Amino acid sequence: MSSKVAAAVLGAALAAAAAVGAVQKAQTSDALERPFESNGRIRMNLSAGDYRIVGGPADRIRVEWSVRDAAKLPRVRIGADVRGTEAALSTDSPGNSGFKAVVHVPAQADLYVRLTAGDLRVESIRGNKDIELHAGDVDIDVGRADDYQHVDASVWAGDLTAAPFNVYKGGLFRSFDWSGKGPYRLHAHLKAGDLRLFSKSAEE
Repeated sequence: MSSKVAAAVLGAALAAAAAVGAVQKAQTSDALERPFESNGRIRMNLSAGDYRIVGGPADRIRVEWSVRDAAKLPRVRIGADVRGTEAALSTDSPGNSGFKAVVHVPAQADLYVRLTAGDLRVESIRGNKDIELHAGDVDIDVGRADDYQHVDASVWAGDLTAAPFNVYKGGLFRSFDWSGKGPYRLHAHLKAGDLRLFSKSAEE
């Protein structure tokens, strides 16, 4: 091989390596997936960030996350432990990273969610829900009011809106309790922010 050809090959290889390195350095998102059947219970302990928890037809838990700065992506820690009908999901993200996550779960599942701070939207999931946040805005798709046996929701400082239950409150230390004949229970508590219970099907 002539020196010119060798130099060209070496140059192309270095350019390709640099391109791959640039792509890797620029990566700001990742994902994790675990099989999980419907009618199970999912416990989530979440660090600060913006989250969507969405029900779907697949028997799986899939977490898709992103950060604003690619340098902070390796510092994100996602845990997903599945044991039969029980699943435990945890997130640990660096501060000021613009962390966002979408969590896909089976459409029929019980949820237990604790989030330190951020925005949370839960939609298209039938089952019991136990959700608490320190600060942020929370939107929970409750489906039909007739699906619930008991609902209690409270906000220390902010607005509490629950159209399916005809509740509209604002200010400090707002709460409501509701009882029905359905199979599910809902508990939602927020210290500071706005809490909204809504019906996605009614809004479409």
